[in-house]
Amino acid sequence: MQALRWSLRMAVAAAVPAASAALPAAPVPATAAAGELWSYRIERGDTLIGLHARLLQPQARWQEVQRLNGIANPRRLQPGSTLQIPYAMLRRQPAAAEVLHVHGEVFVEGPDGRRPLAAAAEVAAGEQIVTGPQSSASLRFADGTRTALGPDSRLRVQEHARLGGGAPVQMQLQLERGSVQADVPVQQPPSQMQIRTPVVNLGVRGTAFRARVDDGLTLAEVVHGRVAVGAQAVDGGYGTRAEAGGIVLTPQPLLPAPALDGVPRRLERVLLQLPLAADGGVHHVRLQVHDRGTPSRLLAEAVFTPPLASWRLPLPDGEYRLLARAADGRAIEGQDAQLDFELAARPEPPFLLRPRADESLDQEPIVLAWSRNPEAARYRLQVAAAGDDFAKPLLTRDDLDAAQAEVSLPPGRYRWRVAGVRADGHPGPWGDAQAMRRLQPPPQPPDQQPARLDDGGVTVSWSAAGVAGARYQLQVAADAAFSAPRIDRETADTQERLAGLEPGRYFVRVRTLASEASDGREGAFGTAQIVDVPEPPPSRWWWWLLPFTLLLVP
Repeated sequence: MQALRWSLRMAVAAAVPAASAALPAAPVPATAAAGELWSYRIERGDTLIGLHARLLQPQARWQEVQRLNGIANPRRLQPGSTLQIPYAMLRRQPAAAEVLHVHGEVFVEGPDGRRPLAAAAEVAAGEQIVTGPQSSASLRFADGTRTALGPDSRLRVQEHARLGGGAPVQMQLQLERGSVQADVPVQQPPSQMQIRTPVVNLGVRGTAFRARVDDGLTLAEVVHGRVAVGAQAVDGGYGTRAEAGGIVLTPQPLLPAPALDGVPRRLERVLLQLPLAADGGVHHVRLQVHDRGTPSRLLAEAVFTPPLASWRLPLPDGEYRLLARAADGRAIEGQDAQLDFELAARPEPPFLLRPRADESLDQEPIVLAWSRNPEAARYRLQVAAAGDDFAKPLLTRDDLDAAQAEVSLPPGRYRWRVAGVRADGHPGPWGDAQAMRRLQPPPQPPDQQPARLDDGGVTVSWSAAGVAGARYQLQVAADAAFSAPRIDRETADTQERLAGLEPGRYFVRVRTLASEASDGREGAFGTAQIVDVPEPPPSRWWWWLLPFTLLLVP
């Protein structure tokens, strides 16, 4: 019942026409006694006629005040007592809202057309503010009420006036689309604020709340205090939604603030990644970034669904405040979680080009290469042993003008990383480290010795590799391309007898095969040597016949 009486009072207050010096004062309705009443403390010398001249609209009848308060003599008022005066009867002095902050593309539309809105400007009754994507604006009204308008929003100031005699300020706003967050100070007498939306009106008195118009719905979330959503009173810690026709959902408890444990206090990447819990009825999470020094200044916002928020922040380096709130399946958003953080991500680290991740290299020196960042005047380089956290890097360079460097490293496993440095000397963050392996160089080709000829054929030999377990591959072919080797065999010896070859010219080459010292890799063939296999000596089997020949001689 109390909520219904409050709603009726707000409806009467909303019936007051927009304040304008060019408009005549509206007559006070006979039902004024049912509207919002202002309590005026009577001072010595006050009369109803004098108060009419000082506080009331010209067309208001002081007799209504007399009847409402049961006063017998309008010229004799008791000092110190309280006089109830309907708000609708009070004089109105038009007021302007002060623009506190503007971010992005923000415009004001009024009788004189459309113009960009800037900080310290004023917005009068009858004008509306329009914000573009990732844009926002914040206003301060005459009573100190602060409102923050979110991206893609349109808000019209329909009425903004100071009421006579030190009475509160009256504000009537029309939220056509987007979102607004208001912080209405608790004061006496309380200000009158009403926010109209396409489907329902919100009556506000001394509270902090959020309102959003989205896809034919009006959503309201009360942080503290109380807001009348149509005829439904919504207390702090609750939210509701209204649909076309003024259907208002029973107030629902706001979801608790989500955890921000996954966000570091110093963010060295413009890509913010935050795990999102899907339990507890969470449908989506809204993330906002505000200026830390001016928390009412909204700089960027985005909406993500669990299980992950991956957001490339469209912001320069600086100090910020992150706000996050979860929404239930009805799109009612809950309590805010907040975290102050520093964005220190520029110049962004370059991409590592070569060697590739986990690549094994055997050349000496190793060439490390990365992409160029236009924001970087030079680069920093660090190389550390695998498993090291770069607390004691093996190599550090901070004077590299080119996007590559040559480094000499013994065989082993390593990690390397690069960072950019601006022209003013400001260092950017290190990029992610990448692993690589420096291999032992492959075995060198053995030194072949001159071939030796004997009665049994040709023998070739070569120098030993000098490593344990070394084996060798010997190839002999009739052509220098070794297209069809006549001999192709492995051996652990350092010499081989070439038997069974027909007389002629041959090419011989040798290489060292895989061994423990060469990381399982084979060496290259040495330069092919030329070996001539001679004709075999003439046969002398006829000598055995010589004795028989002698016997036949007479």
